[in-house]
Parts: sequence; C-alpha cells; structure tokens
Amino acid sequence: MDKSTSTNTDVTTEDATPQKNKKANFTTTVKFETPNGEVFTHAFDVDFTISSVKHQLEGMLGVPCEKLLLLHYEELVADDENLENLKPDQYGILKLKILTEGDTYTINVHNVYKDLTVPDIITVHVDTEDEGGKDVVVEIENRAIQKPNLGGYRHVTTGVKYFHGYTQTGPLKPKVPPEMKNHRDTQTYFIRHRRTDMEYSRATQVATKDIYIPNLSDRIITSGPYETADEREKRLDVIGKVRTIQRYYRVWKLRKAIKELSEEYRKRVRLQKEQEERERREDEERRKRDIISKVFPITPTDFAMLYTLVDRWKNAELARISATHCGPSKIAEFYLVLDKEVDILRSIQNIRNKVAKDLEIKKTLDFFKSIGTPVEWYSEYKHLHIVMDTLETQRGREYFALYKDLTDKTLSREAKLEMYLRVKEYLNTHACDKGRQIIVLIDRACELLVRGMDQKYLESLHMRIEAMVVRHFQTPECNEGVTAHVRNEQERNMEKNLLYCHRCQKLKTIEKFTLNARMDAIKICSSCRWLDKAEEPWIDLAPYRFILRQIRNYERLHKATSSVAFILQDKDIHYIMTYIWHGHSALSESTDLYKLRLCRWKVQEEWSPWNCILLTVEEARAHLDIKNLEDVYEEEFINHVFNKHALAKKHFSQLVSYDKHFAEFAGDDPRLDDDSDFYKGNEADCLFGPIE
Repeated sequence: MDKSTSTNTDVTTEDATPQKNKKANFTTTVKFETPNGEVFTHAFDVDFTISSVKHQLEGMLGVPCEKLLLLHYEELVADDENLENLKPDQYGILKLKILTEGDTYTINVHNVYKDLTVPDIITVHVDTEDEGGKDVVVEIENRAIQKPNLGGYRHVTTGVKYFHGYTQTGPLKPKVPPEMKNHRDTQTYFIRHRRTDMEYSRATQVATKDIYIPNLSDRIITSGPYETADEREKRLDVIGKVRTIQRYYRVWKLRKAIKELSEEYRKRVRLQKEQEERERREDEERRKRDIISKVFPITPTDFAMLYTLVDRWKNAELARISATHCGPSKIAEFYLVLDKEVDILRSIQNIRNKVAKDLEIKKTLDFFKSIGTPVEWYSEYKHLHIVMDTLETQRGREYFALYKDLTDKTLSREAKLEMYLRVKEYLNTHACDKGRQIIVLIDRACELLVRGMDQKYLESLHMRIEAMVVRHFQTPECNEGVTAHVRNEQERNMEKNLLYCHRCQKLKTIEKFTLNARMDAIKICSSCRWLDKAEEPWIDLAPYRFILRQIRNYERLHKATSSVAFILQDKDIHYIMTYIWHGHSALSESTDLYKLRLCRWKVQEEWSPWNCILLTVEEARAHLDIKNLEDVYEEEFINHVFNKHALAKKHFSQLVSYDKHFAEFAGDDPRLDDDSDFYKGNEADCLFGPIE
C-alpha cells in the first residue's frame, strides 16, 4: 500500500498466538542522530550486533558499512557489540549518534524513508495480564479514495512536474445507506377524485357494451415517403442557416461598433467645442476682470497692476524724450513727466486711502461674523467635521444685530431713539468705564435728537458712539466671554507660527510674509516689501497667477502625486517665464502673456520647473499629443530645452526636499482625497491639454 494513503485505512485484527505463554521476539527502537541534528528511527532485534546494524544502514543510506561510525554517549561502539549490552531504556529505545569516516560520504535522512512502504499485514505484540503477551495479526485495508489526475504543469528547465491539488478527504457518509434508498418518479398518474367518467386516454381499449369510447378525435396515420440522411440534411440546410446567422451577427456587430464610434466622435467634438467656448469665455472674463481691477482697484494685486502700468508709461515716456529731445527741452519734458507721475501716484494713493477705510469697515464686520460663527473642528474619530453652536456664539450674533441697527443710516428719528434705548439697556448691565462713557454719549445724542437738531450735525457723534460700542464689544472684560474662542484660536495659531521681520523689527505670523520656492530664509514681511520697491520693482502678477492656476488644475485632473505645482507661487512662475524662458514662446517666440502657457515637456512625467516648456495655447495642445519628442523636435532644440531645465533645477534646488516633506506630512489624510467632502475641484481654468 502507498504511504500517502495510510491515513484512511481500516484495521482488522486476528489472534496469532493460540498457545499460552508463547515466548515473543523482543525488539528495540534505535534513534539515530546525524551530525546536522536530524533524527531517524529503526527497529532491530535486541540480539543484533553493531555490524548487522551497519549492514542494514548501508542499504538504507547508501553509505558503505566500513565508512559508518556509531557512538553511544560520545564513545565509539565496536562492531561485535550487542544492542542488548548497550542497555536500552524502559521503553526499549536506544540513542546512537551516526557519523561517516571522512568527507567522501554524507548522510541523507530522506533516503531512509524514500522507498518505505507499509505492509498490508503486520504482527503486533500485545501484553496482557493473564497470558503475559500475545501476537495479533493486523490486516490493513486500503479505503482511501483514488485521487483523479487533474493535470498540471512541467517546469521546462528542471523537468519537475507540478500536479493540480485534490483533497484527500472523501465525501461524508450518508445518514441513510444507499441500499436503503429508492428514489424514482412515480408510475401513477395524478388524478383528482371526482365522480366522472374515466378519461379517454386512460380507458381500457376494449370494445364492450358497458363502456362507450368515442372515436371523433381519432386520426389515421400513414407513413410518408422515405427520406434519406442526405436528403434530410439538404432539406434542413443547417450549414446555410448557420452562415445566415453569422452574416447577420457580423452586420449587427459592425453596426453596433459604428454607432458607438460615432457617438464617441460626436461626444469628443462636443467636448472640444465646449472647451473652446470655455476658453474664449474665460479669456474674456479675465480681460474684463483686469479692466475692472484697473478702474476700481481693491486688492494689493490691483494696486500693483496700477503701479506697474505707471512704471511702464514712465519708462516709455523717458525713452521717447531721450530719442526726440536734447538739452533744456529734454529737462523740461522730464519735469512734465515727473509732474504727471506725481499726480497719478497721488490719485492712486487717494484710492488706497478710501479702500483702507472700507477695509476697516470690513474688518469690523469680519469680527462680528467670527464671534457669531459656530465653533468648528476636525475630529480624527471617524474623520468627522464637528460644528458646535455655543451660548457665546449666539450672544455674538446678538451683538452683530445690535451693531447693524446702530450703523443703519435709513432709520427715522423715532427708530433711532428706540435703538439708542436698547443699546443703553444693554450697557446698564455692565459696570465698566467704557460702558458709562457710551451711556453719556447716547444721552447727549438722544437729547439733541429730541430737540430737533439736523442729522448732519450729529454725524460725528454717531460715529464716535459706533466706534466706542465696537471697542466695547472687542474688550474681553466687557463682552461676556464672546471673543474667548476667537482669542484662543489666535493664540494657538501664534504659538509656533511667529516670525521676526528684520525690517520693521516686529513679530508677525507667517501669513504676513511673502513666500516663494527660491527663498533660503524668511526675513522681510509683505508690508515692508510693499514699501521698499528699490529692491523689488512693481510686477503685475495677475497673468502669472492665471497660468499657475491652469497648471494646478491640469495636474489635479491627471491625478498627479507630486506637490511641486502646488508649492510654487505666482512669483516663481514669473521668474520661470521671465528669467529662464525670457518671456516668449520657445517655438514661435510670441510674447503675449494672455496666450502663453507652461505645459509639460515630457507628457508622461509630472509637471515641474525642470519638466516644462513655454508655448502658446495652440502649440501646447499640439505638444501634449506628441508621444515621442525625438520624432518631432530636432536635437538642437531638445538640447536648448535641456539647458533651460538644468538652469531651473539649479535655481529651484530646494523644491525636491519641499515636495518630499509635504508628501510625508500629508500621508493618508482623507481630507486630501479627491473624492472627499473637503476637496472641491475646479475644471474651468484648465484650458489646454486633453482631459483623460
């Protein structure tokens, strides 16, 4: 029997010692330990000598008996020594260490059990109390299932065969033996028990007087003409019908493919038209925003645009005067240009002062909105965004409503008196100096209103009351803890977020500093940089900011993993376009900023300053469709672009470490996932390149 099937056998025993007190043959089990720590066992008679054991081991291990050495307790055993003299233990087990003489032969334990088979009939010696011992003949029956050949594979190099596995466990035995089961369809026709005549199909086909069998539905069937197999095959025409089905199936499949391709073509044409329309609309809106920003400047970027235009106009006028005038007339023209420049700068400064006043009002409104906004924080538990509306935030909204009534210019005299009365009732609950001062001013304003004084004479008094009420709301000792969470948040932001400005010598948060990817240290704040334009001239960053936004949207749509495009700022894009690519397209040398784009040089790699090229919109679209750059561009142009990339890599040498830092910092934050609620993508600004 095969060794692999010995685990699923049945054993039957038969007594082999009918005579009482029959003497049994005693054996001992010898455990052989090899030098590498492997162990194998074998049973020998106790009267075996070491020489006999070596002869048996020679056949098992394939090592000559003259080369085998047996040690018992680290002592060499002679060949004429008997196993019984080595004194096995009480269980008949003897431990020996086996060695080989020299390095010619090695002991492989696997050769011992390679050809070992289990006999079908074995004799087992059983010790009994009454008889002393008896031998029992055990017959081993092989009931293992026959494993089917499921195929396999053969290693081409080594020739080893690998067969598909199959379970060695057969199905469970049925609860009811197969011979006790009898499952078949019933031979009786199911008929409902009703008092009616017997069915015609089940009636007895015997013509008697007792039973009437109608023959109206009977048919006489006669045999038709004999049809051979060839005639039948020709009549059925199976092959022709199969050809017809295949022909119609091919036509249907072709029509379906044409329909899908036509739909895809129309879809791509529609998307292309939408993209062109979106590009045209975005360009118009951008130009419109630039015009509005020049006429009605609000942000520092708008004023920087105006100052840039003034510098550009002044340089053009100086160049014109230098080319057309000389001597005293030239000096006079310079004076006229200087007067015009001073007038323009004075007008811009007046606009800035008006905007500063509006920003003060906006700052006050932002303060009231901040104290009235519910407290929000991000919880790492289940990544929840928690919003809590406290009593302080509700009180802050009440302050905001009171302030809006106080600053309402459309109130009548009676409504203004009622409003002052509400403010006075609120201030009576606070015993502070500021509150008492406001009450005195309110009493004065109410008295003047009652006496019928015109509103224009009370405007300064109203503004003073408004300013003192706002200051009262901002004072922590007077506002009932409304600004506590805002102040705590500001303190938390300033704990590890303060930097020292070497110019104004103040500590400011990092938001007050202008950053770019080429900075080694942060030294000067944004306010000081704005005032000192000798070091940094005026730059209109609006076009570069638009180009940077397009780059980020393109990288986001193409699932870029690098954060280089999101680390760079608009000043970095200005540096790349102005000082590396010299402000014109690499192919057509177009200098129109509204038509230039920084796209990928190698489309398969992510965007970076050393993997970009400055092209127009049309050139960028055509470039992004190129699969192999060497097939389109000449070697001289490729080397030119390579030099630009080397220069960019030198100037932005720290960008790689920044990118690595942000990648490690982000980790698996779900808020940075594109599919999460924290991220809102924008596809409108990506005006070049296919969207995959």
